[in-house]
Amino acid sequence: MKRTAWVALLAPALAAAADAPAKPGPEWSGVVGAGVIVLTGNAETTTMNGAASAQREAGGWTLAGKATGVYGRTRPASRDQPAETVALGATGQLRADRKVAEHVTVFALGGAETDHVASLEYRAYGEAGAGWLWLDRKQDAGGELFLRTDLGVRYTYDARWQYYGTAEAPEGDLPDVEAVSPRAGLAFRYGFSDHVKLVQEAEVLANVTDGERWQVRSLTKLASRLVKAVSFGLSYQVAYDSAPAPGKVRTDTALGATVEVAF
Repeated sequence: MKRTAWVALLAPALAAAADAPAKPGPEWSGVVGAGVIVLTGNAETTTMNGAASAQREAGGWTLAGKATGVYGRTRPASRDQPAETVALGATGQLRADRKVAEHVTVFALGGAETDHVASLEYRAYGEAGAGWLWLDRKQDAGGELFLRTDLGVRYTYDARWQYYGTAEAPEGDLPDVEAVSPRAGLAFRYGFSDHVKLVQEAEVLANVTDGERWQVRSLTKLASRLVKAVSFGLSYQVAYDSAPAPGKVRTDTALGATVEVAF
């Protein structure tokens, strides 16, 4: 067969292959950040925090993980007093979402936490539920608009220990707490442009076992890109627990500043 005939036969297949979109392999994307505050002189305080999050989409699944850590020490104004730990905690969570309709996903997640200042030796939890995807838009200028709400049921086991005892609550073992809680959650992201992004996350849990207990958490974060993959972020967190460990207050807040690197 002449070469012109081969070209005529192969031309449609070659054109189709050229027009077919490439199928890149699934990749992880995310961000890693850290911040530190050091005061010396009349007051001596050191506070460090770090956070990381990553996400991957593959085969109709969305996998997401996140982790945080915080450590802080301070010395009272009187130099005769020893330094005190004012923050010592860490969290980690993995979540898998499966899209079952245009706006509906089902998900399962699991995680663990520790917070010595709040007398939490460790918390282990698992949850299953469904999410409704209200908005998921990408803009040409790099902006983003994302809104999802969740409804699920979470099982939580808290192992408690009084690390920093007081006269009212001496150091030692505390009763552990189990809870089964319906959970309502919200995740919102708005990218003003490729350089500035607002993130809002919130959740409410209502315990249905072992007495009434409400837990509310909120995270508001504003990040601005400095150069390429490096951004500066400000965040404000609120955590409310209607039944904390003995001697602990119900509401914790944290205002943080971090430098983040995206990948």
